[in-house]
Amino acid sequence: MFNTKNIIIFFILFLLFLVILNFQLKQQVNIITVKRISDQLSSILRSELDKEKETALGYALLLSSNDSLIKAMEDEDEERGYAILSELMHSIKQYTHDVIRAQVITSDSLSGDYLIFARSWDNTFAGMPIDEYRPDLQYFLKNKKPRSAIETGRRLGIKATVPVYKKDKMLGFVEILQFFENTTNYFRQMGVELYILMDERFYGISIFMQDNPYIGKDFIVANRHYSQAYLEDLGKLDMQRLRQTKMILQNNKYFFYEPLLNGVGESIGAFVMVMPKKRMEYFASKDDELSLLINFTRSELYEITKKKYSYEAGYQSNYDKELLYLKDVVADEDRELFMDEARDRLGDYSKDELISMILNYNMSRQINGEIK
Repeated sequence: MFNTKNIIIFFILFLLFLVILNFQLKQQVNIITVKRISDQLSSILRSELDKEKETALGYALLLSSNDSLIKAMEDEDEERGYAILSELMHSIKQYTHDVIRAQVITSDSLSGDYLIFARSWDNTFAGMPIDEYRPDLQYFLKNKKPRSAIETGRRLGIKATVPVYKKDKMLGFVEILQFFENTTNYFRQMGVELYILMDERFYGISIFMQDNPYIGKDFIVANRHYSQAYLEDLGKLDMQRLRQTKMILQNNKYFFYEPLLNGVGESIGAFVMVMPKKRMEYFASKDDELSLLINFTRSELYEITKKKYSYEAGYQSNYDKELLYLKDVVADEDRELFMDEARDRLGDYSKDELISMILNYNMSRQINGEIK
């Protein structure tokens, strides 16, 4: 016979069992939710990278069929090639606001070395050999098809490369270079920071990235406009463990891993996506949130962003505002391109408006400084 004491103990143990079971079920649901969101983020990343590759390849194919450019390559007229590229890229920027970087590569008739023939943003390095920085071009010794892939070089990025032939003679390559700006911004507007990490073994050839921050001893941050927010957290991560588990929760932040592969499937680094725990909880409460986002086009996302963030007084667009913020981080090799863009975009403002904008920008920088 059970006495009252035994019945009380039984009910206490039973309630304890229910509490533990409920906790375990919640934990299991949480793991499933995080895994689902991790899979969604990976799909979004692949989708956005594919879009960047396709866009770059489309521009490269158009350039490769430009008769004036082909004639300049035939005549080895570097100045003419530079003028053509600059004019075409300026037109694209004027009508689409896309900043496209294009370059033409040819080979030395005697040595066979690959040389920079012309670049759309400047002509400083015309005639410079690039074999040392571009081992990926060896692919075209046996292949004639265009390719768009992530490759190392003086800067890690997406390179859409199209060989240009005149009859059976290869004159060189037309290339479009992308540096993950669109993909980085896409994730940022979702509340997720994307870091492209290049394997340290490419440090010697990545001469435009040698001042970029290291993550541990094995990786260099490769995105041009990376966020400073989580660099310290990334430095404390066990990257080997992250690569194995694909996800780590640390310091109230979720870190997601995707391998970074070049055009031949070789691992050259990693994509790491960082999401604060509170942001994860928000997404977890919206079952279809990321499923919907993956189907958004950039134009749709832009319309949502435009409604959410109205233009500040004094600016004709958010694009103009961002120019002021970019002026302190623009790379040296892109400064001339940036200055041309700034003149075009800000030339319609009056002197008083420009002074007001600069004063507001300086005040914003002071307010956004770290307070200890």
